[in-house]
Amino acid sequence: MGYDYKAIIERPQAGFENASDYCHEDAGRRETETGLSMGRLVALTCSIGGLQTVWLTIFSHGSSYLSSLGISEVHTSLIWTTAPICGAIVAPIVGVVSDSSRIVWGRRRPFVLMGAITTIIAISALSWIEPFTALLCSLHGEPSMAPMIMKYWAVFWITFLNVGIQSMQSGIRSLIVDVCPPEQQSLASAWAGRFTGLGNILGYLLGSLPLPFLVKNVEAWRFRCMSLFAVTVLSITTVITLYFIHEEVVAAPPEEDHDWVIRRTFRGIVQGMVSMPSRARSVCRVQFFSAMGWFGFLFYSTSYVSHLYLEETTENSDTVHSPAHKASGMRFATTASLLFAVVALSMNLILPRLTRFSGIDLLSQKRSFWTHLNSLRQPHILWALGHLLYTFLTFSTFAISSSTAGTATIATAGIAWGVTQWAPYALLGEEIASQNSDRGNVEELGGKRVAKEQNQNGAMLGVHTVAVNLPQILASIATSGIFWLAGQVGIKDAVGWVLRLSGIAGAVAAWFAYHL
Repeated sequence: MGYDYKAIIERPQAGFENASDYCHEDAGRRETETGLSMGRLVALTCSIGGLQTVWLTIFSHGSSYLSSLGISEVHTSLIWTTAPICGAIVAPIVGVVSDSSRIVWGRRRPFVLMGAITTIIAISALSWIEPFTALLCSLHGEPSMAPMIMKYWAVFWITFLNVGIQSMQSGIRSLIVDVCPPEQQSLASAWAGRFTGLGNILGYLLGSLPLPFLVKNVEAWRFRCMSLFAVTVLSITTVITLYFIHEEVVAAPPEEDHDWVIRRTFRGIVQGMVSMPSRARSVCRVQFFSAMGWFGFLFYSTSYVSHLYLEETTENSDTVHSPAHKASGMRFATTASLLFAVVALSMNLILPRLTRFSGIDLLSQKRSFWTHLNSLRQPHILWALGHLLYTFLTFSTFAISSSTAGTATIATAGIAWGVTQWAPYALLGEEIASQNSDRGNVEELGGKRVAKEQNQNGAMLGVHTVAVNLPQILASIATSGIFWLAGQVGIKDAVGWVLRLSGIAGAVAAWFAYHL
């Protein structure tokens, strides 16, 4: 028996004794025969946008904020390795544990909630770390220790933040695959991309505005304002997702498993790799090189445009820039990133209408001009073209010397980023959901819909997350090496070299994407 996708659980109603009662009561009454309604798709994916406002805060102003705390570029780059390390460790654990979870409230939603709470606490503490550390050190009579202690606390809260982000992201992505039928995976990924783009736009708009009050440390206060905004949006969107989206619960109790979580996680990852469709494994291979290429861009594109602006607006390159001048440069660079986000959002609006999915192998048909042109509508071809565009843009920085040209380059990269945010999740979701549908994992039992056995969606998406995060660790270490080497030989355009070298990984990703 295949999935009956009408059975998307409604929110709890009065009169039910517990969550399991309403989770199966009159399942799918308000859903269409073809899958989720538009409202449900919005509720399901909006929390991705809330989470993106947190990522945006870190990506766009995290490096400059850490610099304002007295942390060097080399150390900052090493600190950012906590993000992919947490992704490579936390996401697979969350995926495996949630796959086997029998919590009545759902398998994925508890991790979404816990991740959101952890994220909110961590980014709030990080944004106010300087005054709190100074206060605590003063109370203990050691004010001179504040700068050193503050750096250790920064590492702690960034690690804690990434644990929360990865827990929430893993839960949301697994939830999307769980409740969406195969034919709606592309649309769901597009909606997730749209909310991602909207979160970026709102965040960049806030980051590009001048502060309405005079402060000494402009970057610190800007980061605090953006963190407050991110916390607000994340809280609202998480509540919407948790309230309106429910899950089917596996009926049978799990067998007792006394293995350590590490052993269970490793076994779950292996099972996920074995269960994963071959094309989905190929998507993970593309993501390995894609993530390696995009890491430096996402963290340092704002700094790159800011550097161009500062060099362009000062006659002497050795000039020590004032805090006000640096703040002006960051606002200008944030405008470039805003254009990047607008272009990426535009791509996510048109991609589902533009593409044809893998059910039709256009390249195997008559090889006329129109056939080849039509083949460009396949997601993996668009993904490959996006990587080629990204590679070209990063190499073009050799010829860029003005902030205007830098802004145009960053904005154009939004085309490639829009495809990258949509294509892999659409391809993965289609493959995994189709596999689950073929297995017929849902049946009617006593008038209620129950899952006959747990699926491996969380584990398979955990494998994908590992494929995304491991190369970022390598990229982060390589970036630190570039900054160190640039300091040794006196190269001032270190950020530019980070972008150019990332283009090599983008070219490799384009090759593998084309051959999907």
